Amino acid sequence: MAKTIATPWCMVLAFLLATISRPVKGSKFHAPTKQLGIHLSRGGAVLDGVSTALEQIAPNSTIPDSSTLSPRRRKKNRFILFRIFRRKKRHASARHKGKKKKKQAAAAFTLKMNEKLEEARRTFLDRMAAVSFSLINQERDAMVVNNDTFFQLDGDDEDITPQSDLSLPNRSIFVVTTAALPWRTGTAVNPLLRAAYLSRKMKEINNNNQTNATTSEQQMVTLVIPWLELEEDRLELYGNNHNFTTSQEQEDYIRDWLRGANMNEEADPVNGLRILFYPARYHSGLKSIFAMGDICATLRNQTEGSLLSDAVCVLEEPEHLNWYRCPGEGWTKVFGFVVGIVHTNYVEYASSQFIHGLWTAPAIHVMSSAMIRAYCHKVIKLSGVLQTYAPEKECCENVHGVRQDFIQEGRRRALEAASLSGTNLASRELNEEVEGQVYFIGKILWAKGFELMLQLQEFYHECTGKYFAIDVYGGGPEEGEIKRAFHGRRNSWNGEESDSDSDSEDTFRDNLKKLKSIEVPKSLYEWRRKPIPANFCGPVDHSLLGKYKTFVNPSTSEVLCTTTFEALAMGKFVIIPVHESNKFFLQFPNCLSYRNKWEFAANLRWALTHEPEPLTPELAKEFTWEAATDRLIGSSAITRREAKERYNLGKAKLDERIAYFHRELGKHDALRRVLGGGPASNQVRYELERQGLDQDNSEKFAMSSFVKAIKSTFISNNHHSQAASLSGGSAA
Repeated sequence: MAKTIATPWCMVLAFLLATISRPVKGSKFHAPTKQLGIHLSRGGAVLDGVSTALEQIAPNSTIPDSSTLSPRRRKKNRFILFRIFRRKKRHASARHKGKKKKKQAAAAFTLKMNEKLEEARRTFLDRMAAVSFSLINQERDAMVVNNDTFFQLDGDDEDITPQSDLSLPNRSIFVVTTAALPWRTGTAVNPLLRAAYLSRKMKEINNNNQTNATTSEQQMVTLVIPWLELEEDRLELYGNNHNFTTSQEQEDYIRDWLRGANMNEEADPVNGLRILFYPARYHSGLKSIFAMGDICATLRNQTEGSLLSDAVCVLEEPEHLNWYRCPGEGWTKVFGFVVGIVHTNYVEYASSQFIHGLWTAPAIHVMSSAMIRAYCHKVIKLSGVLQTYAPEKECCENVHGVRQDFIQEGRRRALEAASLSGTNLASRELNEEVEGQVYFIGKILWAKGFELMLQLQEFYHECTGKYFAIDVYGGGPEEGEIKRAFHGRRNSWNGEESDSDSDSEDTFRDNLKKLKSIEVPKSLYEWRRKPIPANFCGPVDHSLLGKYKTFVNPSTSEVLCTTTFEALAMGKFVIIPVHESNKFFLQFPNCLSYRNKWEFAANLRWALTHEPEPLTPELAKEFTWEAATDRLIGSSAITRREAKERYNLGKAKLDERIAYFHRELGKHDALRRVLGGGPASNQVRYELERQGLDQDNSEKFAMSSFVKAIKSTFISNNHHSQAASLSGGSAA
């Protein structure tokens, strides 16, 4: 009899069998379940098998009793169950081993790929290092063979490279500047005197080295200056008194000026200084002269071009010369050695502009650094107040001097002081009230320190109860408002009103005109009630002001103040602030420097009650242009150690890339126009017109082979389309 099986046990057994068994194709895996009374559909899922088993096994379902089965049947049933559980365990272990093998294989593959990538990276770096080392050796060999300016095989580290040695005989030197006489500005006078004294120095070197007579008589130094082609530019800058019609007239004027400076040999047009001109335009907005066309090409046309490769070029204000230059070969490609002398602190001037300085000052800073780095082998800064352009190239040195007129005045004062008796000197020390002892000379601009001078006047008034009298020489566009700041608007009005006519109607009309012409006050100093005793005397030659004893200059905007240098050479007291631009002047005993207003008042009181010390011959020599020329030769030299350091830095390629980039940008006049070039913007058009190639760029582009090829392509395509349309119409 078959025994009834409890329902829970049946359900547990059915769930166990359904979970262990898997529906796999093939009848041998389903035979055990059929023998147990469970029928699973082939290919069904596990959940389907479970649901089917639960439906087939009822609470009262029965299975045959094991006691009634034969031993063989029972053994077979046990074997079937064993196979079911063994199969589940075997599959689980197989899956675990498979996953483990896959993980091990993936790890081994990743490790192998990393090793291959690392090996490939090392191989690539080794090959790149070998190629770089080979290229560096090639460049070094080419530099040793072709360019001995920055590298030498033989010699000590302190030896000067031959290309940078200006003391060698038979050196040809070109001094290029941005201004010329009769414009009395620093970049016109100082380069002229530098070129003249360099000419004298080169003749002396050639004579000392016993060169042939023909070489010593050659013009070894050339001054390259701008020629304003437009008459309106010459009238605006030089005035009606110097309206030259040709460049030869201006050259004659310059040579006459040299003769007046006791330089007759240098003024000789045959054996003295050679003067060449390049075309230029005057930019009234920037108050500067800019070259038109390629200066290097102009020099090649006017000289033997083969000599320029061995010549030395001195660029006065190299950043100014290259801002809007015409695209062409760079200075370092044309000349064997290029020295740049930086005169002006353009960044300081741009920063003084309240609105425009916010973006023009950083732009000028970057542009000036790029121009000086790209076109100079050596950079000489007149003082440390200037920005850093190329640290490996630059040095600070005063390479300026003063005319003999100032030095002679200093010698006269020294002789006069030596001849004075002790009683006369004592009487002069107590004579503080004498007027006409303090003066200032320079451009009358707020940037020249006039606001600081007003503050010093107020402080001196607080200390002593009175202002110090001062005579101001010079001119400028801001002279009127600076006068009102010293005298006050009320005093200026009264001074003008005193000359009016007594008639009431005329007086009313004059006052009405004056009311219309009243300007808005530019500073609070204009409302002062007590005027400062300042006399504005107009422009004058500084060498004629020998009667004064004290020169006051509170300005800190200059790079190296020429008027301060001239006043010290004349043996006068100089009262200046302690500043980087005045560092060269602090070595002289008559320089009274101050750090605050108290020191200024004390220095001025000392200067008004004492006499300046006579200059010794050693100190007087520092002011001469001969000493300045020697300083220039020494500062321009590049030693072998310095050349090696430059070579190790590897900045030469960077300089070449900057020059190339600047040349490519300069091929578009529109960019110069956007950057404020003004009359100097159309450089490319000017150069094409001068060469007789005044063809418009659009016409040149239309006639190019590229445009012709495009046109021919369109024409052929039109012919093909027309032929196709005709053939299609005939077929239709």
